[in-house]
Amino acid sequence: MRPLRCPFPLYCYEITTRTINRQFLMRPEEDIRTIILGVIARAQDLTGVRIHAFHFASNHYHLLITCRNTEQKSKFMRLVNGNLSKKLNHFHGRSGTMWHKRFRAIGVAPDEASQTARLRYIMAHGVKEDLIDKVGDWTGATALPWLLHGESIYGVWTDFTARYHASRRKNFVEIPGEFDTVYEVRMTPLPCWSETHADLWRQRVRDLAAEIDESAATRRKETGVGVLGIAAVLQADVNAERPQKRRSPAPKVHAACPIVRRQLEQELRAIAHAYREASERFRSGEWDVEFPEGTFRPAGGFVASDAEFAAW
Repeated sequence: MRPLRCPFPLYCYEITTRTINRQFLMRPEEDIRTIILGVIARAQDLTGVRIHAFHFASNHYHLLITCRNTEQKSKFMRLVNGNLSKKLNHFHGRSGTMWHKRFRAIGVAPDEASQTARLRYIMAHGVKEDLIDKVGDWTGATALPWLLHGESIYGVWTDFTARYHASRRKNFVEIPGEFDTVYEVRMTPLPCWSETHADLWRQRVRDLAAEIDESAATRRKETGVGVLGIAAVLQADVNAERPQKRRSPAPKVHAACPIVRRQLEQELRAIAHAYREASERFRSGEWDVEFPEGTFRPAGGFVASDAEFAAW
């Protein structure tokens, strides 16, 4: 049985997906950024997911989102990863899967320390890897323009299906932009800042950015490591395969407080145990067995709770 993804309703999640063989299929160039933002914005328009932050590196990405339930999260990610694969494959002239494996979704505890820690981690990506000098230098798809300065974020969705059917008409001549729709990525502050004035939490974000930049500058001075720079990133071979790095196992939940982390991990273990038990009874022929709220039955769809709809 595949690991049960965090099923907590109305929770903030960090979503991570990596490209196959770590290929640089999402390099920080303008056309790719426009495609990525268009896909995200359209998926959000169709599902209503709340987006708090995101950062697309060349071979993986991070999203910080809040979902009503696991069903909404799954639909959103199906639209995002499915359409990114189609459109970026078309852009690069390749075929086949674009992703290494299924996306990973880890719940983030509702306190400010936990959520700002994940925001800082996402913001620091390019600087931490010495690809750029400062947080704001990344030219790929990122939420930083909105987070730091309140700038709106737009992308373009190209309707491949409509273009295909139109191309079959006699004497068809495509007009540039004829099948394009501009979508805005509607950003929302972190849940812990929902009652905080924008000027206050945005200053907190700028403080985080300054802290990241200063820490990286100090580390580079001590180690003598230089910054690669965007120009060098864009010159990297898109299709080259990169070796898998050894990494620590991903946590079950993100929580700054060890007590909260243990409590949430215990709740997840209890849900996973109840789901396994219900699955075994279902497979033995007990068709009306109850599955835990926030999970998917093997047949019969998603098990929702009344509370999640009342609170959304």
